[in-house]
Amino acid sequence: MDFNMKKTVKSFLYKNEKLKKIIEILLLLKNSHILPETGKNKKYPKVIQLPITYMCNSKCIMCNIPNMDSTNEITPQELEEILKDPIFKKVTSVGINGGEPFLKKDIEKFVEKVLLLPNIKSLNIITNGFLTSIILEKTRIIYEMCKKKNISFHISFSLDGVGKVHDEIRGVPGAFEKTVKTIDEIYENKHMYCDSIDVGCTITKQNVDYLIQLDEYAKIKGYDIKYRLAIPNKRIDSISKLGDFSVFFDTRKKQTAKEFFQMQIYKSKEISDKYKYWAIYKFLSEKKPKRYLGCSWKENGITLDSKGDIYYCAVESKKLGNIRNERTGEKIFFSKENLEYRKFIIDNKCNQCIHDYSGKPELKNVIKFILFLIREKFWINQYKGV
Repeated sequence: MDFNMKKTVKSFLYKNEKLKKIIEILLLLKNSHILPETGKNKKYPKVIQLPITYMCNSKCIMCNIPNMDSTNEITPQELEEILKDPIFKKVTSVGINGGEPFLKKDIEKFVEKVLLLPNIKSLNIITNGFLTSIILEKTRIIYEMCKKKNISFHISFSLDGVGKVHDEIRGVPGAFEKTVKTIDEIYENKHMYCDSIDVGCTITKQNVDYLIQLDEYAKIKGYDIKYRLAIPNKRIDSISKLGDFSVFFDTRKKQTAKEFFQMQIYKSKEISDKYKYWAIYKFLSEKKPKRYLGCSWKENGITLDSKGDIYYCAVESKKLGNIRNERTGEKIFFSKENLEYRKFIIDNKCNQCIHDYSGKPELKNVIKFILFLIREKFWINQYKGV
């Protein structure tokens, strides 16, 4: 099914809400897997996380990128050669981030090289939205490039609060106004910039008490907003700052986050969002947290940074090797030592991680979620006297 056909089907389903929900649940079941992923399988990655720069124009409380080295980063020409490595031959989706990707003045040239991947079907860019004029100019160019190849293009903006709350978290006075200005222009003229757009909020102890305000603001503005918990991330060296931003060290703030995610389960229209928020809610609720979310980086994802370093996931993986120097992506990714290391991560770290990476969840967890929905629906109907 091509991209235009998918949009037509989505349009039909939005007009038939009950049918849409049934199909979404069936798809969630279909896209789950019975056996847990061990990390030992030699699968070629289908998803690339591609931070194209460590340059950044914000000073976020949950990130240490401003103190990281952004010199000697790969050029578009180097990226083209790197992506010819067989390890990338089955990639269907690429997410470009940073740092701030639009600080790369030639970002469209990086995209041009990404679009040469033989099986790519979708491209996503995450930005803080500060550089309004540059983002609008470059996004129009990128969207035209994607349309010519029938590749879907999604852009996501970081927005962590209203007004000074966002400014505090991003460490830049006036950040909120800059970001909203960019978001509004793209929302109002989406046909010029992208196929889809959303807004992402990272929840920290600084903004957890103001999430209702942000949620209402997003509703008024018509933003499709997603929420995630701020977590330690090796690639951006945020582990040393964990106590500065995490809600897990404050019982009250953790409870506030838990109640907010519980609310999002009921508010969300998409089953996939409901499942995500249910999984995060469960993680916050249980004495021994367990990961119910799927994750492409267990066996289907690869991280390639602006230095040519390869990782499995960005959250927990160490650098596996440098494809820029070694020119052997397959050898690095599938080495016995590295596959054993990936298995160690899955066995010992994944259940402690609540990053909202996408991926196929386990069937048993999807069934638990569906039973949860059925029970909640029953009690709601009892309360209403249905």
